[in-house]
This record gives sequence, structure tokens and C-alpha cells, in this order.
Amino acid sequence: MHLTLSEAKINDVLIFTGIMRDLSLEEAEYERMMAILTSSVDPVVQIDEEGIIQYANPACNKSFKYEEKELQGQNVNILMPQPHSQLHNSYIRNYVTTGINKVIGIGRKLRGLRKDGSTFSLYLTISEARIGSQKFFTGILRDLSIEEAENERMLSILKSAVDPIIQITDNGIIHLVNDACCRVFKYREDELLGQNVKMLMPEPHSHLHDSYVQSYRQTGVKKVLGVGRQLCAPVIQIRKATTTHRRQTQMTTTTEGRSDK
Repeated sequence: MHLTLSEAKINDVLIFTGIMRDLSLEEAEYERMMAILTSSVDPVVQIDEEGIIQYANPACNKSFKYEEKELQGQNVNILMPQPHSQLHNSYIRNYVTTGINKVIGIGRKLRGLRKDGSTFSLYLTISEARIGSQKFFTGILRDLSIEEAENERMLSILKSAVDPIIQITDNGIIHLVNDACCRVFKYREDELLGQNVKMLMPEPHSHLHDSYVQSYRQTGVKKVLGVGRQLCAPVIQIRKATTTHRRQTQMTTTTEGRSDK
């Protein structure tokens, strides 16, 4: 309950009036919000206009390897490696002074600094709230270290595979090749990355491949995905002599980590 007292004098008699406000609903809502933040699996940290940490949830403490309440009252720049750690206070001052938004509401990938000095990859989204005359900034973070470790594991599997593996974008541009692919086609990795995959095909497929990709993008009709087939591919030897060999090829498509076979 919130109580406000006022005084009045009526015919030389002092009268005191109390105005009360029931805070039970507000307190219940506060407890509900704190329960959500506390149980969140993603790290959450709230700072004031000076960059001082007002709240850090258990997931935040765990990710950055701090004990409970150890972060509260510290400058948030202790969670950042250089150069952001040194510059962060100026970032906040610039925003508070100019109102020019460069990061609020915009997710971005950053490095975080743990208490033990190790760094890890994270995705940060910042929101702003005003309580009375004060501004507060809340950061919701997603620890990407487990995902990156899994990506590195999968990449090592692809790289060490004995069969040639090649990955292209939806424009036909080579995004990844493994060592076996480089050996078979006699190219270095840097010679293949960023090139159109049709360079690895003899005519007429080389000339028509862009249209194959465009047709699939427009119609979604799968004619080769998930279907193994035998093709002839040119082998470039010292970038001059060209021969062909037969390869059994199977293709899949992947969108945001999902594979359609």
C-alpha cells in the first residue's frame, strides 16, 4: 500500500487526511515479470544511463561466469572485450545526448567477455524503457558458443569427408568446398570460393545451369534435389589441360539449418 498524508486546519483543529493506493496488483505484476526474467534461458541484463548494471538474471551470471549479485552495480563494459569495453560509455553518452539510435531494437552479433577472461560469441538485442525521468536499457542476449561449436564440428566432418562436397548459394555461387573436392577438380580452395559452380561443368550444363537454379527458385519444383545421378565434369589440370570424368552426384537444399532431401 502507498500512503500520502496531508494536513488541514479547520476551526483551529488540525485534520490529517491519508490517501492510500493499493499496490497489490502492481506487486503481483512485478513478481510475475521477475519470475519470467529469472527463469529465462537467455541472459538478460538491465543498465541505467550511466551504463551501471541494475539487474542480471541467473542465465547472464552463468554465461559470463559470475556469482549471483556480483554484476549488480558494476559497469556493463566489464562484459565486453576491447575495443567496445573502452568505448561503451561514450556510446551511451552519444545516444542520451543526441537521441540518434544506432543499436536500440537492432540485433547484432558480438563477442562477450567472461570473468575468467575468455570470450564467446553472442547475439544482442537492446530495448529502452523510461521509468519516471530515468532511462533504462535492457539487453537480451543469446549465447552462440554452443551453436558455433556444433557448426565447427559439422564443418570438420565435411572438410574431412573422403567424397567431394560442395555447397552453393541460391545464385549458384560456391560457398564451401572440402579438401576432397579440391583434389578431384584440381583447384585450390581459394580458387573455387566465390565462383559460379558452373565452372565445374562441361557444356551444355555449364551454359544452362543458371537457368536450372532460377527455375527451381521460381517454381519450387525439384528435379534433381535428393536424386543421385551420373554426370561428366571437367578436371582442370594446372588451369590448362581439361579432361572429363564421371561422378555420381546427389544434391540437397538447406534453408536456415533445415535440409530437404
